[in-house]
Amino acid sequence: MASANSPHVLIIGAGITGLALGQALRQNGIPFTIFERDPTPDYRGKGWGLSLHWSLDMFLSWLPHNLADRLPESYVNPDAMAEGDLGQFQIFDLKTGKVKFVVPPSRRIRVARERLRRLLMEGLDIQWNKCLSDISESSATSICAHFTDNSSAIGTQVLGCDGIRSRMRMILCTSPRLPPGIKTSYENYKLPIRLMGVNVPFKPHLADKFIKIDKYFLQGTDPDTNFSLWFSFLDTPSNNTREDQDSYDCQIMIGWPYRREFLGREEPLDIPLDNIDRLKMMKFFSRDWAEPFGEIVQHIPDDTVVKVVSLEDFQPPMKGLWDNIHGKATLIGDAAHGMTMFRGEGGNHGLYDVGSFMQSFIPALKPVQNGGAVKTLQEACDEYEQEMITRTRPAVIRSRQASLDAHDYASLSEESPLISKRAPYFACDQVSPPSRDAQGGHPVNGSSPGVFTRGEKLSRL
Repeated sequence: MASANSPHVLIIGAGITGLALGQALRQNGIPFTIFERDPTPDYRGKGWGLSLHWSLDMFLSWLPHNLADRLPESYVNPDAMAEGDLGQFQIFDLKTGKVKFVVPPSRRIRVARERLRRLLMEGLDIQWNKCLSDISESSATSICAHFTDNSSAIGTQVLGCDGIRSRMRMILCTSPRLPPGIKTSYENYKLPIRLMGVNVPFKPHLADKFIKIDKYFLQGTDPDTNFSLWFSFLDTPSNNTREDQDSYDCQIMIGWPYRREFLGREEPLDIPLDNIDRLKMMKFFSRDWAEPFGEIVQHIPDDTVVKVVSLEDFQPPMKGLWDNIHGKATLIGDAAHGMTMFRGEGGNHGLYDVGSFMQSFIPALKPVQNGGAVKTLQEACDEYEQEMITRTRPAVIRSRQASLDAHDYASLSEESPLISKRAPYFACDQVSPPSRDAQGGHPVNGSSPGVFTRGEKLSRL
């Protein structure tokens, strides 16, 4: 059984955040087990691309050296990265084909989510087909995770990294231990946008037209209809594993506002139930777009499966409105603060969470020379949650507004969250992030908000 002197962390979820947390704990010699509801590692399929920008330095600071050296294996376009091409992340007027805005440049990499996930799995203890049903305190120093297959596991902490539809979130937000009168919502907010998309391999004669614009991804909005286009490369001929190795795997998504009187219709325009009708709708509303934007949609093969993408988010409640069970349970990543993809920050906040968690919890989890922790789990958890919630509550709203602006051409401006600079904190957030040294968790005077100096980095805590 786990005890205060022999910690064992239970991580619920083997997504990017849960795996990254496992690697950080592994680097620090803290025992852990990851439990994932998927039956197999490849159950999720290819997934999305992921841009790492302001979280990149923090991510690399605690990623094991052997995995950091292999990070190029996860790149969407390794040839472009080798050339130093970081992409421009442009937003287009789909009718004229002209660039309307360019997202401010930054150091960044574009990775395939599933290839990064596979890399982060290496060396980790992961149990598959484990769906969380409940958690309970088993003693003053331990907690138990219960699973739907009637198995259970005991540890010193249970950490919910189980995504935007988090079971762990529901458990903590509906806990009977919350003070009387406290009613915390755990449900996601569904944005008034409809979005559907496809993954299609395209030959160079089509894909090269987009490669010349941007080697990673781009967005656009139709000024007449407010339909949006999201185009992203998921892999390139240099790293795909298909038989037709000269093709580019591309993701194409089209979205529109879901509201009454859209396009003069009395009722909102919804996504058709039939796959053929979905594809027809994508092609119909892109038929007048400038090239190559309209052309690429028109060339989607008729037998392509069109998937519905539900745009949902979750703004974390204020500190204290979920039960962290005396510091033995909390949420990390999308489970704590689900975001839409239009600012490309959800994954970055999840990786930042891992760094913030390690800073706060190492003094509580890692025994020191005198044999005792220098911080209680409750103190560490309060510190982590305060930083994380302060950082991500406004971030969720910025991401939500970016999604709305992408489907409202008149709202696009340099001030729109869709276009503005990406960063973990902004001056308007009012509360600065805690800056702590790597060893003792104490404030570091003179640090800039959200920026870690070399001496403050979270590496090898």
